[in-house]
Parts: sequence; structure tokens; C-alpha cells
Amino acid sequence: MVDVVIPISVSGVWRPFISERAEQSGSVGITVILEPYSFARVTQGEGVYLNGNLVKMKNIEYLEARMGKVRVEMESGVPLGFGYGMSASISLAYALGASQIKGLELEHAVLMAHESEVISGNGLGDVVSQFFGRNIVYRERPGFPPHGKIRILDISSEDIYSKPLEMLPTKSILQPLDISLVLIDEFLSNPSLIKFFEVSRKFTEALGFRSPYPNSFRKKGLILKLGKPESDTWIKHRIASRGAYVE
Repeated sequence: MVDVVIPISVSGVWRPFISERAEQSGSVGITVILEPYSFARVTQGEGVYLNGNLVKMKNIEYLEARMGKVRVEMESGVPLGFGYGMSASISLAYALGASQIKGLELEHAVLMAHESEVISGNGLGDVVSQFFGRNIVYRERPGFPPHGKIRILDISSEDIYSKPLEMLPTKSILQPLDISLVLIDEFLSNPSLIKFFEVSRKFTEALGFRSPYPNSFRKKGLILKLGKPESDTWIKHRIASRGAYVE
């Protein structure tokens, strides 16, 4: 039995880069790593369950084929398919747990999780951000290290909230926009949490996603907001100071 702890991740700006090799594919961008952590128990067996519900994804099929089958029972405070990076979290839970049960090298297992995301089209930077990152992650070069490179910005906050709206496919937001690199440079010129929200709003609006709330942006099927909202129907977050790990 293996227990795995994984943060969630919400990207604000990104630009996809696809290579012939999955380990060199990914995205450049900026992502905030958040609590609440998801908790997974991985054991011998098969089947992946999120909050008691059986999950079927191409990510899982890829990992089963490459690493062998294990059973994953995962609890999370956020839903799958809304933009919290949960498909990456599930891939990481599977890969990290399977690596311990089957005696596989840890970093190779994380690479398998990254490849499962790239090949299935469910994400291009969340596995790297959730495992190697914390706080706010700038993915400086796309892909899995050492091809990819990240920079961590030690910005913290306990004043972030999200509202899940609808389930949307990740493929719908993976088109490259030239403005992304301009906005990343704008953020890096004065990195702060307020600036992260400013550039993320500009980017997601360019993708066609709008939020009606101040100090917020809509990423795929969720809205992320800085500062306490007027209602109590939002999920409260704090910036996570640690990436995914095996307990």
C-alpha cells in the first residue's frame, strides 16, 4: 500500500509546444500550485476511483500498458475536467504509487505520467508543475526535465478562491496564441500574485473565456479569484509550498 499526496494546479498563461517525442513536448507558461491536496491510496489490483467514482481516461490506459495495473483510490476537494489539473494529478498518483509497488525508478515513473498527459491530450505542463514545482511555476522550456526547465517563484497566499462552472475538454484550450509569450514577459518583469491574475485574465480573455468578477480569470471550466468573494459557494485555496510526494 502506498499513499500519495498531490497538489492541484491552475495555469494562467501557456503556449503549447509539440515535438515528435513526448518527453520534449509540453508548454511554456505560468501556473499556480494550490491546496487542498488530493490524497491517493495505491494498492495491488486495478481500477482508478476519484471520490468513489470509477474513472476511465486515456491517461490511465497508457499507464496501465506501460507500468502494469494497480488500484488507485483518490479523494479530492475539486472536480475532474474543470481546469484544476486533476487528470495530471490522477496520472501522478498512479505513476508514483505503481513505482513503489512494482519497484520502478521514481523519475522514470513521473516521465510516464507526463507522457500519458501529452499522448492523451489532457495537458502539457501540469505533471511537471505538480511534481517538480510549488508556489508559482514558470515553465521556461517545454517538456520533461532535462529537456524542460522550470523556475519557481516563492509567492504565497491564503486568499485565493475558485468556482467550478462546467466540464470542458482540455483540447479546446491548447491552441497557440502569440500574446502568451508577451504576457509571460510582462509577468516576469514584475512577478507578483496581482500581476499573475492580471496577465492570466488578459490571456484567457484572448481565448474567449471571461469572468464577471474583479481580480479573477476564467481558466477552462473554472473561475479563479484573488480575494474573498461575496458568497460562500466558492472553494478556498492556499498556494502550496510543496509538490507531489509519496508519504
